[in-house]
Amino acid sequence: MDDPTCAYLINTTPKYFYLLPLHISLLHRYAPSCAWPIYIATEAPELLPLPLAKSLNIIHLPTNKEAFFDSRAEAIRLLPASIKYVFPIQEDFLLEGRPMKEPIQEAIDLLNTHPDLSSVRLMPCPGPRGVKQFQGTTFRILEKETDTIIFTYQATIWRRDDYLAFMDALIAYSTEKTAPTEDRQKKQNNIAIKVNLAEIHLGQSLLHNVLQGKQHIAYVREGDHPNAVYLCPWPYRPTAVVRGQLEPWAAELAKREGFALP
Repeated sequence: MDDPTCAYLINTTPKYFYLLPLHISLLHRYAPSCAWPIYIATEAPELLPLPLAKSLNIIHLPTNKEAFFDSRAEAIRLLPASIKYVFPIQEDFLLEGRPMKEPIQEAIDLLNTHPDLSSVRLMPCPGPRGVKQFQGTTFRILEKETDTIIFTYQATIWRRDDYLAFMDALIAYSTEKTAPTEDRQKKQNNIAIKVNLAEIHLGQSLLHNVLQGKQHIAYVREGDHPNAVYLCPWPYRPTAVVRGQLEPWAAELAKREGFALP
């Protein structure tokens, strides 16, 4: 977890800035050995809470790149040229346990040695459904025939160029579906969030078309019990905010960790 060519990337907006101190503190608390550079991408960096803004790498997004897919693609473009891989994470995905260093380092090593490998999913929810191991490792291949979801917002290390290519395909599709008189940003956000274009069948088809010949692998869930999701390389709890409202479990987690959320 000390590869400086992998960026820990959070795209965020002022509405959710209040979650950042908790998110970053949990990252440092439970992943102290993680030396990936942390990047915060936002259109309003001047509103970021201090001293957080001074301790991280800030990507200032143009105001015309605020839409959901636009902001993610632009953040990727604005990363330093030295960054080869990205670990996109949402601010309301909260780390609750210590990451497994060996599988994460193995993931980076595999990306370094297999140029046809696009992504390595560290959270085994969903999938993988297949049984084919990748190069004799603990990871299994995500196959189009058996895995309905190849792309997911769950914790995944992506090859930078491949992730950007997929975001651009999602942008092209959402732009095509936007009438000249419509608010493009509002329409794109609706397609991205309410329709969840990236994770439904249409989005998966776009992924396969854009990244033909590329492979995707995932960690295997170590049991059927609910807490088995914590027995994985990146043990976290996703989606602390639903429809703009903080979930009760997230408020309880924050309180246990010494934070008071609004």
